[in-house]
Amino acid sequence: MGRCPECNEWGTMIEEDRKKGKKFESLEISKLSDVEGYDKERLSTGISEVDRVLGGGILKGSVILLGGSPGVGKSTLFLQIAGKLRDQGHNVLLVSSEESVMQVKQRADRLKVNQDIDITDEENLDKILHSLSKDYDVIFFDSIQSLYMENLNSPAGSISQVRFCADRIFRFAKERDISVWISGHITKSGIIAGPKTLEHIVDVVMYLEGDKVSSLRTLRCEKNRFGPVDEIAFLTMNEDGLRPINDPSYYFVSPSKIPKVGVAYTVITKGSLPVVIEVQTLVHPTFYPMPLRYSVGYDQKKLAIILALLEKKLGYRLARMDIYLNLSGNLKSEDPSMDMAVCASLISSIRNIPLDNSGVFIGEISLTGEFKKPLNFNILEGEAKRVGFKRMYSPTPSEHLDWIKIEDLMELANLLR
Repeated sequence: MGRCPECNEWGTMIEEDRKKGKKFESLEISKLSDVEGYDKERLSTGISEVDRVLGGGILKGSVILLGGSPGVGKSTLFLQIAGKLRDQGHNVLLVSSEESVMQVKQRADRLKVNQDIDITDEENLDKILHSLSKDYDVIFFDSIQSLYMENLNSPAGSISQVRFCADRIFRFAKERDISVWISGHITKSGIIAGPKTLEHIVDVVMYLEGDKVSSLRTLRCEKNRFGPVDEIAFLTMNEDGLRPINDPSYYFVSPSKIPKVGVAYTVITKGSLPVVIEVQTLVHPTFYPMPLRYSVGYDQKKLAIILALLEKKLGYRLARMDIYLNLSGNLKSEDPSMDMAVCASLISSIRNIPLDNSGVFIGEISLTGEFKKPLNFNILEGEAKRVGFKRMYSPTPSEHLDWIKIEDLMELANLLR
């Protein structure tokens, strides 16, 4: 059968022989309370922020899937981690099935990493696993879409090849107690290419994100069987590779010495990490039949709700205004704790009145125009104090900063008269 009647894909059907039934020994069942706990060794990647996202380092026997767009730095990160592991005396194998050994050598020279790393550019997964005569601590496969198994007729990168290769690697890692890293391509929608079962098979799923016009990269954890989920790390891409940003608040924000129109400061959380950011807005009369609504980093639908509240509660006429909103540092966030900062920035831009450059605006807005306390208020307040802010505009009293009470949109507007 050439075409699968379920998914309508060509060349994904494979022939499977039904195995004869065999006798099994009696099933061993035990009480969960009788199972003794154990602590498996974790290996440090040599990059502190990557270790934090993983929950303390690489757990032995774990399988980690790293997704990202072309050119974002997946191969660079693999090579850097491999070099750091080799510095610690661990045996490492890099399977570079997408690039030749010479290309990897050139990158290693540029990054100045430890080059005492075993490497192969073989694409046949069966040949790779059966030829390993050395006990490795960590193996890197770059990438899963370029590997293939001989017993499948479909080409490398097809759904069946990706699924069976991932399953074979997973079983190999568990049998040998070897940590494995796998890189994967992503689709236009931003998810890892291949069957969804790929993400279910592995232990950890991470995404390396960024764009070509910025050196900023974010490493986001979406699944982790051995550590925290939704953790995130910030890195920068330089000529010498990826470097961690240990203090994101100072990286994304440097408060102006004088107050500015349309600029408000707030604190959000990315994973468990509090980050101070700058909200910038520009509101001016439009010259187009339809006014523009452009948002970078902030949810477009949430912006529409806030604009509707400004019109209803404060009487602003925004139908003939172009509105632009931007979060500093090319950050993307849906954290509701920044809602008050967005409102303050918009009101400031509409009225052309500068905002307090020594204060932070923290509060989640409701459809009634009232502000509410964020769930992680104490963490946000502590970060604002650490960075050096003196005042806090919020519906909840502050323990460490001068508190200006703001309960609804009307009070926020009166503040900027």
